[in-house]
Amino acid sequence: MFRAHAGPLVRVAVLLTGDEGLAEEVVQDAFMGLHRRWQRQGPPDSPPAYLRTSVVNGCRSALRRRKLASLAGIEHRIQETSAEAVVLLQEEHAAVFTAMRDLSRRQREVLVLRFYLDLGDPEIAVTLGVSRSTVSSTISRALAALGARLEGVQ
Repeated sequence: MFRAHAGPLVRVAVLLTGDEGLAEEVVQDAFMGLHRRWQRQGPPDSPPAYLRTSVVNGCRSALRRRKLASLAGIEHRIQETSAEAVVLLQEEHAAVFTAMRDLSRRQREVLVLRFYLDLGDPEIAVTLGVSRSTVSSTISRALAALGARLEGVQ
């Protein structure tokens, strides 16, 4: 289970915290929590959903503790043939990450879960402990806010 889910969960946690080391700690804690829960109460209905929820909650807690408010510092490895294309893509990514930083925590979370993990509204709702309608409206508002902030960026 660790091999199948750890990599994507670390990437989600990096997107939510902006800190790779912190992301790895959060994911390790989530797996330890799953292990403890499994021993005490048996397996959860959906271990992957349990892990996603644990990672999102762990990121929230870690950000509160460490007062991280930025997604800056994420390193991207872009494989492009054109140096100009690489620079343009890096600038575009920087603009998106800056705009994401200006969103609320919940808006960032729903966008990462939707567009990075490709989760549907029901899965996002379970992961974040909110209603489907909250997920839908939050995604809509987040995309509108990103669109406004990124107007003119191509």
